[in-house]
Amino acid sequence: MSDLNTNKIKVGISSCLLGEQVRYDGDHRKNSYITDVLADYFEFLPFCPEVSIGLGIPREIIRLELINDEVRCLGSDTANLDVTEQLYSAADNEKNWHQELCGYIFKRGSPSCGIEHVKLLVNDTETRDGIGLYAQRLMQNFPYLPVEDEGRLEDPLLRENFIQRVYILSRWKNMATTGISLEKLQKFHAQHHTIFLKHHSEDIKILDSLLSSKSTTDEISFNYLTTMMNLLKNITSQ
Repeated sequence: MSDLNTNKIKVGISSCLLGEQVRYDGDHRKNSYITDVLADYFEFLPFCPEVSIGLGIPREIIRLELINDEVRCLGSDTANLDVTEQLYSAADNEKNWHQELCGYIFKRGSPSCGIEHVKLLVNDTETRDGIGLYAQRLMQNFPYLPVEDEGRLEDPLLRENFIQRVYILSRWKNMATTGISLEKLQKFHAQHHTIFLKHHSEDIKILDSLLSSKSTTDEISFNYLTTMMNLLKNITSQ
């Protein structure tokens, strides 16, 4: 890693969005806002789960299908190609660097990376109810992590909200590097209280109560983090 990036916030990203030719057709989906604007502030860590599990470039299209009440990721041409467990494992196997992230930008609509409205075949009917399996498992592993796709980042309010969440999580991680104490939590809470209020969420009452909880510091810290990041998802125009 170059010295240039040492002070940038680490954000995971689907490799194709940076211009890497890793898509099924050997192409990319380079996003100029990400590469020309956000890259000045974030250190992007690219990853393509489909390539990581051994699917070639180019490769056949994979798709999500509901089978016996379970979503599977199958090949579109090869009858016995099922990469469901491999995609879940791709997320689990990358936990070491995922835990260093303050955000993740996924490829919209991808059966591996899409965070919402992914094509899902249900009884031979195409719906938009799917979630990419790699993205789904990553979000389960790190429920507090800010995530977006490149399509949603075109919305100014969603973009601003995502960036704010990334920066606040970065501040949290910086605070936690030397251990978390109740005193540190109270100081962090006071510094961000005005921001929390702007999100008009009932979760702020939970944050307030956690600071007077009789639970262990570790329990308070985890509950505070997850509640805070959920609160910050509430979109505000102020």
